[in-house]
Amino acid sequence: FIGVISSSPVPRVPPLFGEITSPSYPKPYPNDNVSSWDIQVPKGYVVKLTFRYFDLEPSESCFYDYVKIKADKKDLGRYCGRLGSTTGNHPGREEFVSKGNKMHLEFRSDFSNEDNGTVIPYRGFLAYYEAMDLDECDPKNAAENDDRPQCQHFCHNYVGGYFCSCRIGYQLQSDRHSCKVECSSELFTEASGYLSSPEYPQPYPEYLRCNYSIRLQKGLSISLKFLEPFEIDDHQQVHCPYDQLKIQAQGREIGEFCGREPPGIIQTNSNEVDIVFLTDESGFSRGWKIHYTSEKIRCPQPVPWDQFTIIKDLQPVYQFQDYFVVSCKTGYNLMEGDRKLLSFTAVCQADGTWHKPMPRCEIVNCGSPKNLTNGVFSYVNKSANNEYQSVISYRCNEPYYHIVTGTGGDRFTCSPEGTWLDQDGQKRIPSCLPECGKPVHPVIEVQRILGGKSAGRGNFPWQALTGIHGRGGGALLGDRWILTAAHTIFPKGGVQNNVSLEQLAEEADIFLGHTNVNELHKMGNHPVRRIFIHPDFNPKDEHNFNGDIALLELKTPVTLGPTLLPICLPDATNTSFYTHGHMGYVSGFGVDKNRISSNLKYVSLPAVAQEKCQSWLDNNKKGIPMVFSDNMFCAGFLEGKQDTCQGDSGSVFTVLDRESGRWVATGIVSWGIGCGTGYGFYTKIISYVDWIKGIVKED
Repeated sequence: FIGVISSSPVPRVPPLFGEITSPSYPKPYPNDNVSSWDIQVPKGYVVKLTFRYFDLEPSESCFYDYVKIKADKKDLGRYCGRLGSTTGNHPGREEFVSKGNKMHLEFRSDFSNEDNGTVIPYRGFLAYYEAMDLDECDPKNAAENDDRPQCQHFCHNYVGGYFCSCRIGYQLQSDRHSCKVECSSELFTEASGYLSSPEYPQPYPEYLRCNYSIRLQKGLSISLKFLEPFEIDDHQQVHCPYDQLKIQAQGREIGEFCGREPPGIIQTNSNEVDIVFLTDESGFSRGWKIHYTSEKIRCPQPVPWDQFTIIKDLQPVYQFQDYFVVSCKTGYNLMEGDRKLLSFTAVCQADGTWHKPMPRCEIVNCGSPKNLTNGVFSYVNKSANNEYQSVISYRCNEPYYHIVTGTGGDRFTCSPEGTWLDQDGQKRIPSCLPECGKPVHPVIEVQRILGGKSAGRGNFPWQALTGIHGRGGGALLGDRWILTAAHTIFPKGGVQNNVSLEQLAEEADIFLGHTNVNELHKMGNHPVRRIFIHPDFNPKDEHNFNGDIALLELKTPVTLGPTLLPICLPDATNTSFYTHGHMGYVSGFGVDKNRISSNLKYVSLPAVAQEKCQSWLDNNKKGIPMVFSDNMFCAGFLEGKQDTCQGDSGSVFTVLDRESGRWVATGIVSWGIGCGTGYGFYTKIISYVDWIKGIVKED
């Protein structure tokens, strides 16, 4: 049993070439033979046939043996004979080409191949065929039996086939050959271009529903210009009853047009335009053509609010995306409402408006000048305001303060940046520094603390009344330092000396500005921030007052005036104030007639030579080994009872420096033996000037 496996037939693709031979080739062909071949190549190709070898019995009109070729329902020829024979029809090298993809070949031989009784062996033929591309687009190549429609517009050949296409505005139909107008959704996005009715300037087709859309970027305005000829079917009495051309811009109807007269140039002021063209079933009008262009939308010309506004590089025309920059003249600020602008740029928008309103320029105002502590300012210019180029001048409250300025002086001008600047362009205002040693009402007669009358207000405006361990004295340095004796803070042999300086500063009372104790108390205490004791002072050594000097820093500066002024420090190199007999003054709230004084007293005392002080001390120390160092001096009279006493400790010994006209503190009431019984001993301030200045400067 032999089984057969069946399968679905696979479509056979015709070969592109092949050979055809006569029966028994290359041996002689048999007699009485009829053979035929149907040659077929793939569609889209034609058949080309050539004979490589041809040897058939020759005869007139190829009556006996022959090969006949047919294609496209036509005979292409009947051939016989040998190469060079005088009879027959030898094909030679002729190429036989069909118009379709098929060709038929027929071979026929008669009963014999004899010539005058001699049998001649004719070998037949060898033919070769191949597929050649058919140019279906050439009308000459159309086969007679080809009933396919031709391309209506354009035909495109390719190897093995062809395809059709249509002109712009037409669409290929489902039969793949015919074309129909398609203009329902034409989109134009270039900045300029042309659009027209189908077939323009030939008559447009019937039943059109064309829609042309121009879509450009925002900020552009489209212009429409109609070209000649312009022909759209119309009616003399009815407006555009047959065919209509409608134009819209962003939904806004611009117009409906027909007839023979083209519209003028249409400025749409829009970046979106729709053109609708409708036709009926008849008519021979040639239609229309539009050249559209675009330009940027314009914005209004910028106009400044005032003469101080500067528009940089003002242009004659501003269009979409153009911009302008605004600044102000020197001394003016750009303002948007109440807001100050550092810069301003306005951009022309797509709708033809500026994205920001024009700012204004407002004159610079520097604001109120900084107040000068212990001084004032005044306007130099008549306008007396704080605007650009206004000028002020600072001055201090004289004669209690003197002004200290930079190299730019005391005049300040309102600058374009809105700040007050001196002539060097610096912001820092002057300072008012206290004037020292210049009492408004200096002492004019010699009085003495013991038995003397009260000092007048303003005689000793630096005098301070201290209350730390009882009543003491001191002197104002600058506007917030009190110079006093160290032993008023840490008394010699006192049990209070284990209290910290911080606690003592909190508890200390400082009174200034009056000659009466009750009035001083009413005026109030000046709180102390810090206390500095000279490192040489030893409170445990009751017989050595070396380094008996201290500084108290007030928490807040005092305001100077006729009854409150600082004393000056001596020049550290000037020892003339300590020469024998040099007169000085000491003021204080000490003992007066064995009673604590309620009023400020003062006495004039001469400085005493160092050796006399030591001699007197040696004779009167009453067994007390008191130390008299080079950092001390003594002053007073031996014959009277003019002296400083308890309660005056810390007050200063002052002399008039006749060169400068200033009062200088040369000593501090420090110690003595008894009260009003001889010389008093003072801390020599000249020895401690550097220490004092170091602390004050450091702060």
